[in-house]
Amino acid sequence: MKRCLSLLLLFLPLLAPAQKKDSFLRDLDGFFEMRAQKSYAKRDSNYIRRYSYRWDARFNVTTTGMHVLSQGMGSVNLSTGANTRAGVSLGYRGLALSYSLALGRKMNFDLGLSSFGRLGIEFTLRATSRLQGMVEMPDGQPVEASEGDLTLLSSNVNVFYSFNKNFSYAAAMKQSEIQCRSAGSFIAAASWIMWDVLGAGPDIISRQTSLQTLLDTPNAFYNRISVGCGYGYNLVLGQGHWLIHTSAIPMWSFVENSTYRFNGEKTKVSHPAGRIAFLGTVRSGIYYRWGTRWSVGLSGVLNQMTTTNSFNKQLAEYQRFGAQDWQARLSLAFRF
Repeated sequence: MKRCLSLLLLFLPLLAPAQKKDSFLRDLDGFFEMRAQKSYAKRDSNYIRRYSYRWDARFNVTTTGMHVLSQGMGSVNLSTGANTRAGVSLGYRGLALSYSLALGRKMNFDLGLSSFGRLGIEFTLRATSRLQGMVEMPDGQPVEASEGDLTLLSSNVNVFYSFNKNFSYAAAMKQSEIQCRSAGSFIAAASWIMWDVLGAGPDIISRQTSLQTLLDTPNAFYNRISVGCGYGYNLVLGQGHWLIHTSAIPMWSFVENSTYRFNGEKTKVSHPAGRIAFLGTVRSGIYYRWGTRWSVGLSGVLNQMTTTNSFNKQLAEYQRFGAQDWQARLSLAFRF
C-alpha cells in the first residue's frame, strides 16, 4: 500500500502539466467555437453553413509555373516551366497549414498558412531551383541560366475581405464552409509580394558554412505592396453538391522596389509611385461534395503583374517589369 501511495505521489507532478495542457487545448477550442458562433449568428444559414467537424485533411497534387521579364539595371528573362508537387494539408476550424514537395528535387517546395472567413489571410512560401533563361548582369555581361543554376525564394501575403456576408470565400478556397445558395460579393484585397533570386543552385546553398559566403552570392530582390478591389461569385448546383467559383481582383501597386547585389556592391532602386503598375489575381475552381465528410476539387490561380516603361532617375534609364505566376491544384478532402 505504501509503495502504491509512493508511486502515486511520484506521478502527480507529471499529471499536473498534462492537465494544464488539456485545459489549454479546451480553452483554445472554446475560443474558436465562440468565434465561429459569433460569426455565423450574423449570417443567413440558408446561404452558408459550417461543417460539424473540427478537423479536415486533404491530399493534393499541384502544378505551378512562373515567368519573369525585366528590363533596366540589366535584363532578366526567366521561367520555371511546369512544376508538379504532391502535398498534404491539415485544417482546424478554417485555419489550414499545407506543405507540398517535388519528389527527387532539392529546393522545390511550397509552404502555406491560411485562414478564410469574411476576413481572410493567406501566406505562401515557395522555393524552386528550376529557373532557366537569360540574365544580363548590370555590367552588360549576358549569362545563360540552366536549371539548378539559380534559386528563387518567393513569399506572398494576401488579405481579403468580402462585403457580402452571404458569400463564402472559405467555401471556394478551402471548402471549410458550405455555400448552400449562389451568391456573389465585391472583395477588397491587399497583397505583399517578395521575390529573391539567388545566383546559386541548391547544392551550393546546402553547403554554405557561413552567412558571409551566402551574402556574397549575387542576388536580385523584388518587393511590391498592392491594394485593390474586385468581384467573386459562387454558383451552387446539384442541390448543393456542386460549387463553381470565379473571382477577379485588379490591384494598384503603391510600394515597389528592387535591390541588386553583385560583386560585393548593393544597389537599391525605388520605382516611382503612381506609375501604371498592375497586379491582377484571377481564381477559379469547381468542387463536388458528397456525404458530410468528403469533397474533391480542381482549382486555379493566376497572378499577372505588369508595369509600363518608366524612366528611373537613379539609373538614368527606362525600366519595365512583368511577371506571370500560375497554379493548378487537384485536391481530395476528408473531415473528422
